[in-house]
Amino acid sequence: MKIKKRFGWIGFGNFGRFALPHLSANLDVWVYDRVDKRADVEELGLNWGTLEEVASCDLLVLAVPVQFLENLLIDIKNLVKPRAMVFDVSSVKVKPINLMKKYLPVTTEIIGTHPLFGPQSGKNGVEGLNLVLCPVRTRKHLVLSRFFTNHYKLNVLERTPDVHDRQMAYVQALTHFIGRACNEMDIPDVEQKTPAYQYLLNIKRNLGQDSMDLFLTIELENPYAKDVRLQLLEELHALNDRLDDLSKK
Repeated sequence: MKIKKRFGWIGFGNFGRFALPHLSANLDVWVYDRVDKRADVEELGLNWGTLEEVASCDLLVLAVPVQFLENLLIDIKNLVKPRAMVFDVSSVKVKPINLMKKYLPVTTEIIGTHPLFGPQSGKNGVEGLNLVLCPVRTRKHLVLSRFFTNHYKLNVLERTPDVHDRQMAYVQALTHFIGRACNEMDIPDVEQKTPAYQYLLNIKRNLGQDSMDLFLTIELENPYAKDVRLQLLEELHALNDRLDDLSKK
């Protein structure tokens, strides 16, 4: 799949810094962020543009935290081309897709995506890593799937937004909750450790220091995350109560 159309990216955070150098090999990338990051963008060999210039690209990625997405969509709804293809890269899918359907032109193609990797897990390359596609209003999802598979060797998974969020409540909300807690506890890296404890240290290192915006998106914007957190806490309290009871015998 050879793409020559301009590719817009709004929101230049940690994931954008990581992902855009991969994409620029095949796309003419234009970037906008509400904070002036022109120098950082141009250092990567990418194009810096105004909100109007980037929002009017034929292909457009919205890479802002979900809690800021509605305001962005209100700002760009009259700038997006009627036949544009718009993606999001949020860690949740139900809410951002509903917002895009609400604000974007009815002729705009909408595809939810969730790369299940980032700067830490993809630092040695993205080959073999998972990418979720949620085709909402498009007939090109099979072409896109082949593009990501052939050019980046990603494992593309097609899911509905609801199925995605139900699974991510465990895959992300649960693991990030544990990782953040381990980071706040500052569990120590000691020589006297087991492989299982090293796994816990890896969770702390990989997840515990992610941005608070990402953590809040994962925990508060997924409609199923709270139930999973409460289930974990309930089981922890039950185990602790059982140990207290046994210790008194």
